[in-house]
Amino acid sequence: MRAIIIEEDRFSEVTTLMREAASNAAHHGNPIYGWPEGMSEQSRQILADSVYRAIHFEFVRWAQSHGASCVKR
Repeated sequence: MRAIIIEEDRFSEVTTLMREAASNAAHHGNPIYGWPEGMSEQSRQILADSVYRAIHFEFVRWAQSHGASCVKR
């Protein structure tokens, strides 16, 4: 088994990167992102925000279970 060490300060950086990736994906109607054909940009943004929130919740919950504060300083 391998251990991955993430500095506590990096948790907020990772969440910011996830937010940017979700936002960028929502602005592209490219099928590579998996958006249904004909989906509006507003619908893509709503869906991307929902997915981001769900992943962010699980990521923070996991990080906190390992002792991280997950608060921007």
